[in-house]
Amino acid sequence: MLARFLLSAWFGAATLFVIIGVREVRFPGFDSTIRDQLVLLRFPAYYVCGFAAIGGALLNLMLLLIQGLRRPATYAPAILSAMALGLMAYDYPCIYSPLARMITPPGQARPAEFQQLHHWSQVVNAAQLGCVLAAAVTLCAIDGTTTRLPFSAAHREKG
Repeated sequence: MLARFLLSAWFGAATLFVIIGVREVRFPGFDSTIRDQLVLLRFPAYYVCGFAAIGGALLNLMLLLIQGLRRPATYAPAILSAMALGLMAYDYPCIYSPLARMITPPGQARPAEFQQLHHWSQVVNAAQLGCVLAAAVTLCAIDGTTTRLPFSAAHREKG
């Protein structure tokens, strides 16, 4: 249940962050200095929340695997969560940090490498969120109970 919650919450939070962030950056009243400041203020929190949510979900899934709940439906979300965490662990030091240095101080001209790194940031973040979504959907689609409840598939089959 905890892994389901954390992965679903992170996907929703990250999606909302991107929607709000893109909307603010594209807002015609914001100059480049304000846009750069918004990026520098918000993205560190984005990474902290992402590492906490994905890391917590992965830890929870690993504990389930260690405890002997080794079902195929637990392996896939664990692998997808590990991939998402790995992508985020790569993105922060290798893509976001160089981008942040390029816009510090806010409002300065951006070097030529900025566009390529920004594109990679979008690709890596989309892949990370895709892994999180796939893991969350997989976890939410499986029956997490160990007993038969009135609405479980096994109970419906027996009539």
